[in-house]
Amino acid sequence: MKLISVLLLACLSTSCGWFGGGAPEEESYIDTKPLPPLQIPSDLDDSVVKNPIPVPVIPEQRNASFYPNRPPLPDALYASDNRDEVRLQALDGRNWLVVPEPATTAWPKMKQFFADNGIVLESDRPEVGRLNTAWLTIEDKDYRDVVRTLLRNNKRGEDASSETYNGKDRFLIRVEQGLQPQSTEVHIRHESDVQSEIAADDVVFLNDLQSNMSTVERSLLNEIGGYIAARVAETTVSKVALQIGASAKTDLSRNADGVPVLKLYLDRTRAWATLGQAMKNADIQVNKQNSETGEYDVTIATELFSGEASSGVLCRITFSCDNESRRVNALIQMSEEGDSVFNVIVMQDGAPMGDADKAQKILVLIREFAT
Repeated sequence: MKLISVLLLACLSTSCGWFGGGAPEEESYIDTKPLPPLQIPSDLDDSVVKNPIPVPVIPEQRNASFYPNRPPLPDALYASDNRDEVRLQALDGRNWLVVPEPATTAWPKMKQFFADNGIVLESDRPEVGRLNTAWLTIEDKDYRDVVRTLLRNNKRGEDASSETYNGKDRFLIRVEQGLQPQSTEVHIRHESDVQSEIAADDVVFLNDLQSNMSTVERSLLNEIGGYIAARVAETTVSKVALQIGASAKTDLSRNADGVPVLKLYLDRTRAWATLGQAMKNADIQVNKQNSETGEYDVTIATELFSGEASSGVLCRITFSCDNESRRVNALIQMSEEGDSVFNVIVMQDGAPMGDADKAQKILVLIREFAT
């Protein structure tokens, strides 16, 4: 009898938890917030404490309110591009290096490259991703470092006279986030105190500065790319370079009408070229293009963004390889929102594509193959 009384008392004491009223309702996935990162104690070295099973970086899911009845699927991941390679890019006389690392690890490698070559960095501004080398005096002699050797070789090629070596040279370096979240771009400008106008000390971006030796800039970027690809420098994380990665070049969200919009924070020349290169990399068929109106008329095989495999021999037997249902005809439209801000949307029949989920898949495909 005593045992039955104890059990009954235990049941009554926990009934509020069973029948409601005790536990709060679970928060909707729309309202969830990420927890702050774990803090490593000050007496431990963060280079020793490592996560044995790191979680890959997942882009933030935007506009969750557009999915009231179901959680949104994560964006597709594509593995057929060359994002893991160090690449040298060129466009309209500009050259830059794309490094498949976040700015927090690319920044210390950039500094180490110049340190290994005996080049002093007079300006070090990680908050805006800017480095300036000291002014270098180049003579007609052999050097042991790459930077001075490139400058000397260029001067020898231009003119063998002693006047060629007058003046001093320096390099301005800009490190910024690439088009992919986990990539970094490196831009370089050469300056001569007798051949070009000297940039102001507070200059941040380099695209508007006149290039004095584009061949040297490209050669130096190539050397830096080889240095990083060869993993000469150890991978370290620079916490002071966290702000460099805060200035994203792309952003995918939905506007007030629920239309997916891909934003490109680039100048118009590069934004247009980026779209064209992304479609080429993604095997999207371009039927027509008009740079004045910012439009690409395209045909997209649905398996590109759906993950479905083509039917192969079966479709040939059933004569369904050219089935219209396996292709999407659309208009990729780019319009200017502001200074160096462009919006890209998917159009059909003169209006935004009715299937917003499919339009977002197409924009994700373009973004993932952008370089």
